[in-house]
Formats: sequence, C-alpha cells, structure tokens
Amino acid sequence: MPELNLEFLPNVLYLLAAAVFVVATFRHLKLSPVLGYFVAGSALGPSGLALVDPKQTMVFGEIGIVFLLFAIGLELTFSRLKAMRLHVFGFGSAQIIITTLITVGLLSLFKFNGGTSFIVAGALAMSSTAIVLQVIAEDRTQSTQVGRLALSTLLMQDFVVVPLLVLVPLIAEGGHSNFAASIVQAFSRAIIALIGIFTVGRLLLRPLFNVISTENVAKNNEIFVATTILIALASAFITEHLGLSLALGAFAAGLLVAETEYQHQAEESIAPFKGLFLGLFFMTVGMKMDIDFISFNFKKILLLSLCLITIKATVIVVLSLIFRFSIGVAIHAGLLLSQGGEFAFILFKLAQDKGIINSEMSQTLMMVVTTTMALTPLLSVIGNWIYSKVDKKAQMNLREIQMETDDLENHVIIVGFGRVGKMVARLLEAESVHYLATDIDEQVVSEGRKDGFPVYQGDSGQLQMLETLGIARAQSVIITIKNDVTLNKSLRIIREKYPQVPIIVRSEDLKLEEKLIKTGASTVVPETYETGLQLGGAVLKSIGFSEFEVSRIKNKFRAGNYEYAKEAED
Repeated sequence: MPELNLEFLPNVLYLLAAAVFVVATFRHLKLSPVLGYFVAGSALGPSGLALVDPKQTMVFGEIGIVFLLFAIGLELTFSRLKAMRLHVFGFGSAQIIITTLITVGLLSLFKFNGGTSFIVAGALAMSSTAIVLQVIAEDRTQSTQVGRLALSTLLMQDFVVVPLLVLVPLIAEGGHSNFAASIVQAFSRAIIALIGIFTVGRLLLRPLFNVISTENVAKNNEIFVATTILIALASAFITEHLGLSLALGAFAAGLLVAETEYQHQAEESIAPFKGLFLGLFFMTVGMKMDIDFISFNFKKILLLSLCLITIKATVIVVLSLIFRFSIGVAIHAGLLLSQGGEFAFILFKLAQDKGIINSEMSQTLMMVVTTTMALTPLLSVIGNWIYSKVDKKAQMNLREIQMETDDLENHVIIVGFGRVGKMVARLLEAESVHYLATDIDEQVVSEGRKDGFPVYQGDSGQLQMLETLGIARAQSVIITIKNDVTLNKSLRIIREKYPQVPIIVRSEDLKLEEKLIKTGASTVVPETYETGLQLGGAVLKSIGFSEFEVSRIKNKFRAGNYEYAKEAED
C-alpha cells in the first residue's frame, strides 16, 4: 500500500490553530475577525514565523471565494432587489461610478494606464460587507435609515464585483491598449455562460431539491448540504472552464437557488464552509504581507488611507443629500461606508497574479484597505454620535417620520414597542427583515431610539400615522398592544382601508379570537397557549426528546388555530 503524502497537514493544523486563537482574541476585543485573519496569516507566513507555505494553502482561499459569491447570490433575490431598487440601483450605482471615476482621474495623474487604473479604482470603490454588517448588527441599526442605506449600497457593490472579477484576466490577456475590446469580450462570454447556467438550472434545480427533500429535512440534512456544495462548485467549474472566473459561476448558482423555496436552508448549509474557507483566504492574503515593507512605507500607507476615507465619505454624503436623506444620516452613512472592502484583496491578488499590478503596488493597496477597515468601528462611533446630536429625537412630526421611512417597501409594521414588540423586532433583525415600530408612549420611543430601533411616537388608531409608516407598502402588521380600545380601533381602520394587509394580533388567550377575527385580524397569537407550548417543549427536551420532535409536537398543537389544545380544555 503506497504511503500517503501528508506534507500539507502541518500547514492545515497551523492555520486552524491560528484561526481559533487569534480570531477568538479579536472577537473578545470586539475587533473584526477579518483583521484577525490578516494578523494570523502574517504571523504564520514568510515575513513572520515562516511556518506555512502559502502555495500549499491557496486552494482553500479559492474555495472560500466560491462560497462567498454563492452566498451573495443567495441574498440577491429578485423580490428583495425590487423592494430596495431605488437605493440599490440608484444610490449604489451612483456611488460606485462616481468613486471609480474620481479614483481613475487621480491615478491618471500618476501615469496609470486605463486597464490598471480601472481595476484599482473599481476595487477601492467597494466597501467591506463583513465589517459594515458586523458594526450594524452590534449597533442593532439594520432597520434604521443608515442601516438600510448601507445594506443597499453593499448589495450593489456585491453585484458589481462579479464583472470586475471577470474583467481582470481578460484585461491581462488583451493587453492594456485593448481595454474596450476586453470589456465587450468579457460581457459577451459572461452573458452566454449565464444564459446556459440559468436555463439548465431553472429546469433541473427545483426538481433536484424536491427529490432529496422528500423525507424529513433532519434526516436528509447531509444530502442537502452535499447537494448545495455540488451546485456551487459545479457552476464555478463550468465558468472557469469557459475561461471566465470561478466567482461568476458560484454567483449565478446562488441567484438560481435564491428563487427556490430552499433559499434559507441553502444559506444555513453553506454558512460554516463559507466562514471557514473565507477565513483561510484572508490568512493567505496576510501571509503575503511584508512587515519590513509596511514599516518602511507607514506614512505613505496612512496618507493614502485617509485620502480613500475622505473621497468615499464625501461622495456618499453628497449622494445622500441628493437622495433627500437628512444630514445626520448622510454623515453617519458616509463614515460607515468609507473603508475599502474584502473584495479588494481578491481583485488585487488576481491582478497581481495576472501581471496587471506589481507586488509593491499590491502590498501598498492591500495595507491601505486593511488600515481603513481597522478604522471603521471608530468612524462608525463618530458618525453615530453626530447623527444622535443632529437627527435622533423621540418627538417627530409626520413629515419628518415620512422622510425617514418613505424608502421602505415590503416591510413589517410593529404596533406597540414593549417587551413583546422588541422581541419581534429582534427576530426580524436576525432574519434581515425590515420593520418600523410605533408606540404612543414617549418614554418607550425615546429609549428605543437611543438603542437604535426605528420606532416612532404616534397613535396607531389614527390612519394618518399608519400611512406615514408606509402601510400601503407593508408586508404585514403586528399588533402587540394590550389596550382593547386602541387594538380594535387599529384593526378596523386597517382592515377597512387596506384589506389585503395581513394583521397578526397578540392576545392573552383565545376567548376573544372570534371577535378579533371579525374585526380584522388575520392571525391571533395567544400568550397563554404559547407559554404553555414553550414550557412543555423545554420539559420534553429535558427528558430526551429531539429538537426536531419537539418542534413537530408544537406545530401539531398550533395547527388549526390551536384546535388540538382547545380539545384538551373541553
């Protein structure tokens, strides 16, 4: 039996050990894990302890990029893009185009040619999805105007990075003088490949998932995970084989899966692999950082970092004002999105491998992006402080509320922002569902806005308040208040004017269910029944029932408006 070649194993062990200890330390210090991966890679690489050979670990990074682009494709559902179209395609496109043109103009002063300056400028126009989303999640501002604007901009940037990845090898092949022809060639080949992938995918994808999901999801989880990985890697292989990029195929596969009912399950399946392999990619980037080079060029890197932050922040602030955002939102968003992004590392590395930029330029640009990323939490704190001084107030008139909310579509309106309302808000935030909340109590609203919640003071029994929150564009309304008078009044006015909007109502029990349904409620959720189900579920788990079985039993009791539970009362 031939001996196995396990030379790569020490490299993998070092990488995993560094990922565990260094990244855990960065998380404990509330710093971005991405920066932790860079530090770990730099420590293990040739300029550090020289424990790991970057050439033997590059494959992990390539797989990480595939999973990242697949995950981005999963997020870009057509319904989500439609709901956010003004800011995704309007604001996001304008930010990328203006920032790229300004940077290309500055680079031309230093005699950069067209192809090189375009790739560098395009890469620097991107912001860090990983760090910005982390900051937004920590500040719980996903559903505020700043959070929505940041998310829309990042979605457009994620979309644009795919053609940039396609262009790099074609610019290298076509020569810098043939830049326009390279662009035409890139898009022609990409369009042909995408048409083929979408055609085959639409015919086969849903039937394939249906076949492997015929039994319980819990029993087929391994098969589903394997199928998801197969789809991502197979699509990436096809586009790579056609002379394009791995990223394009993975992105297209993500778009296809996003339009099926298995989108969320696919996201959960791919998340651990994406996180691990993408972390390994950032570590391989860190291995190529030269500590001596960084220390020698420290002032230059810092100056370029401040220039990048100034340019991007200025562009975003001006665009925010043009799009009628308040000055506080504009400044906060400008500082939050002013850094370079992780896609820049991918583009710079690819451009260096293809000979478009040299090693020294790549090192400098990567360190500029890293520096701006490291400054993001501080810049966000400054932006949030300015926003709180300029804009954040509990009492707002209807016009001010409308200016903060008229960009939303397909959102959820939460009426009543006590403990139950906040719990609903947390749940919606966890699943990236936009929402707005209202409460008549000024203190509740003031405390909620200080904590970053998009909650506004107003009477839900007044139609004008609900229309200011965009009820005509809302997906549903959740009423958590206990005041019967306001509850019934709100139900009546919503149902009379907006009969198509689902209304979920909180109730102590089901005694008033029939009356609430007649008044306008679509669903009534009884507190006593749900509390009993949660307590019963906890007991079942404590005596050995599986999570899946407990969930099945709960759903059995909830079926038919708790009919099974009602029978137990009779």
